[in-house]
Amino acid sequence: MKPQKLERFIEKLGEEARFDVLIIGGGITGSALAYEVASRGLSVALVEKEDFGGATSSATGKLIHGGLRYLKRFDLSLVREALKERRILSNIAPNLVYPYPMILPDPGLLERVGLFVYDLLSFDRNWTWDRSKKIPAHKILSKKEIRSRGLAMDSAIYFYDCIMPSPERLTLAFLKSAVQEGASVSNYTKAEELIFEGNRVIGAFVKDLIHNKNVKLNASVIVNASGPWSQDFLNGTKKIKVPIPKTRSEGIYLITKKYFDTMVLHVGKKGHFSFAPWRGKNMIGPTEKAYYGPVEDWKLSSESILEFLEYINSSGLLSEKLKVQDVEFAYGGLRPLAETGGEDKETYSASRKSELQDHSKDRIEGLISAGGGKYTTSRHFAEKIFKLIRKKSSKKVGPNVSKKKFLKGCEIPDIQSYLEKAKTSHPDFPKNTIEYLVRHYGTEYESILELADSSGQLSEVLDEDGELAAQVLYAIRFEMAMNLQDIFLRRTGLGTVGLPTDEVISKVVEIAGKEWRWTNEKKSEEIQKLKRRLKVPVSF
Repeated sequence: MKPQKLERFIEKLGEEARFDVLIIGGGITGSALAYEVASRGLSVALVEKEDFGGATSSATGKLIHGGLRYLKRFDLSLVREALKERRILSNIAPNLVYPYPMILPDPGLLERVGLFVYDLLSFDRNWTWDRSKKIPAHKILSKKEIRSRGLAMDSAIYFYDCIMPSPERLTLAFLKSAVQEGASVSNYTKAEELIFEGNRVIGAFVKDLIHNKNVKLNASVIVNASGPWSQDFLNGTKKIKVPIPKTRSEGIYLITKKYFDTMVLHVGKKGHFSFAPWRGKNMIGPTEKAYYGPVEDWKLSSESILEFLEYINSSGLLSEKLKVQDVEFAYGGLRPLAETGGEDKETYSASRKSELQDHSKDRIEGLISAGGGKYTTSRHFAEKIFKLIRKKSSKKVGPNVSKKKFLKGCEIPDIQSYLEKAKTSHPDFPKNTIEYLVRHYGTEYESILELADSSGQLSEVLDEDGELAAQVLYAIRFEMAMNLQDIFLRRTGLGTVGLPTDEVISKVVEIAGKEWRWTNEKKSEEIQKLKRRLKVPVSF
């Protein structure tokens, strides 16, 4: 079967085009909404100023979860919504979302009651399409079970949520589903100015940053889904002025060698974090720190990393102190909270509810802003946004299908049997390669193997997970990758656990450079940009 090809629609347009809906922002909110709109029968365009899912949507702890800590706020509706969506996402993306065990050390009465309520709120957790996705109720570990796991704690609770090995590829799965339903999408396309007709927004001028081309996109409804940039974008227009949040929430994660084989949580006065096993490493995070500057100025800082290391070491979870040189990679971003306070602790307690704003209340018609929320609840948030879009459109729309059918490339009723069959069907490839490809590409994995079979160069294994050089060419030809960072960080996992060796980078650049016809100067420029992006910003 010929693989689906993502193409930047902006390159095929003249100076102007019209759609029912224009979405500004290609993170998980915008991507899920593009799928919802297109699957309901309306024409939709999505533009993203950088790469899809490249900011907040990728700065996650990989969890698809109900949000146990929100029970402390008695935010039962948010927890229930998230737990329902956890089940739906594991149904529609079975290769990308699956059950994941966790340990909560030394729980108090509040935590014990909280997990009991958590189980009650997830009463439908086992209404799964795939039996392997069933999630058991929590259990209290005996001291013998705790010791057998090599853990130094007096008591512990063992429970499950879900994990997505790659939020970048889950975002991409929503985008691919949207395109399959007729959506037009384009990365590196910046919305520069909204177009007004009286007090109505009728479109936007956008710029193709790859080809330096300006295009006018007309639409009946425009949705601002630009995450932490939402207020800045609105204030850049001629007729809208909104207050800029004084505080935003910064969250970072550290990648280290593996210390724990099961995810271990720590809940303290400064917030919570966890040691999560991921790709043979431990992913430690998140932090919760107030950020006061402009969104555009945020970057991962040595100060934040050093503060986090100090907090980790104060938790007592490790028998040895974690040092700067133990950090193999670090990443993070700003959360688009619906509310924030003025101090660190207030960003931790700020609501993760989604926030939907109809600007007709501000006497501006045709414009919607969608912000806040959790990655887990993005599909449901898209349903809510669409209800508002529907009120503004006179066109007849189809039924909701986004919770009833597999995402593109995820059409796998039984993931375990599919994996086993894939491994036996391709004995010439390492089993971990097949495991990785099926988990990340689903039914599209065979297209990558076909590319690998076509060339010795493309069949090379590039990392410990078994990733193939063929994934690089696949990212360029079929998944709209436009540069090295797209390849290393959002189409493959080659750069998501730290800076690869020069040998690996050289092999990728050789394939990409040939496909894109890069000059030696361009190759060098791209390599330096990649290394700067992947370097941990602290001195040993």
